[in-house]
Amino acid sequence: MTRRAGPGLGLALGLVIVAVLEGLCRLAPAPDPRVPDGKAAQGTITLEGNPWLLWQLRPGDRTEHGKPVHVNALGLRHGDIEPSTGLRILALGDSSVYGFGVGDDEVFTARIEQDLAARVPGISVVNGATPGWSTYQSLNMLDMRGWALAPDLLVIGNLWSDNNFDDFVDKELLASYAGFAQSPGYRARRVLEHSSLFAWLDWELRVKPLGDRAAKVGWTMGGDGPKSGKRRVAINDYADNLDTLCDRIRERGGGVVFVTLANREDVNPQSNDPAWGPYRQVMKDAATRHGVPLVEMPPVVRAAGHAADALFMDQMHPTALGHRFLAEAVEAALADAGWPGNRLVPAEVGAHERYVDRFEGRGVDPNR
Repeated sequence: MTRRAGPGLGLALGLVIVAVLEGLCRLAPAPDPRVPDGKAAQGTITLEGNPWLLWQLRPGDRTEHGKPVHVNALGLRHGDIEPSTGLRILALGDSSVYGFGVGDDEVFTARIEQDLAARVPGISVVNGATPGWSTYQSLNMLDMRGWALAPDLLVIGNLWSDNNFDDFVDKELLASYAGFAQSPGYRARRVLEHSSLFAWLDWELRVKPLGDRAAKVGWTMGGDGPKSGKRRVAINDYADNLDTLCDRIRERGGGVVFVTLANREDVNPQSNDPAWGPYRQVMKDAATRHGVPLVEMPPVVRAAGHAADALFMDQMHPTALGHRFLAEAVEAALADAGWPGNRLVPAEVGAHERYVDRFEGRGVDPNR
């Protein structure tokens, strides 16, 4: 008479199989979703999908518009980052901050690092911007990898992507892909995060498919879909995110400088009421409320005495000369504020006023 194996034997066999798979997975760990996948970049700006950032820069060296660009292993436009006892500045923003169309040594962050080296020995200025990134993506990047760099100062230049009208809204899209630490099941993943087997299953079944889907959202923003008339980041969400950035760096004893970026129209203004005006005002209010410097680039480019073509390669991306003026303006603000002696730590404040965006739902044409 054949005796059936009891449930205990089946459970033991299952545990043995799981243990073997766990051991194999430890020998070949799953990719870390907090960093780029490491595949070599090819051609011009090379992006890959990430469910928490929507897209990110792929590491490597390439040529963009005839200019050399290096992206390090963290997906940041900077050299390899070594542990440092010196001060560190981290710049946040989209393609105008990233330095679209200019070389590594021409971006304002590189200029600041070079200019401040004599006055602040050991300083590093890391460019944490990526084309198309909003404040939501910058916040998630900080949680994923930015805070590990221990920045002493944030230079916050997020503006154009946040106020842009497009066929998606960042908060909704990120929620559908799963926020970095806010998605359903996050607590369960925290319990299992030390399991290499779980990490592989999570990568194959959830992270990679979401990343592949997110990769379809190019930094040029949607081209194929009809524009919704909505901002990518609603104005009060933008104000909330600026406050959150201040709160997070204050908790770490660091400081903030805000930068209202300029565009071609600021050289020769065509409108007294541009659609990006309300977002500039929100940033200005945030700087005032938190008691930190605000670098206003529109008056700087108007006073520069150069034609728009000399300062901008298109509507909003600064040329090398434009980046030089941006670097000088930030350096002047830091000097005037007494940084680094004055750490520029943002004040803890209450809730901001509720803003009404008169352009919301109307697209880029205020008469629509």
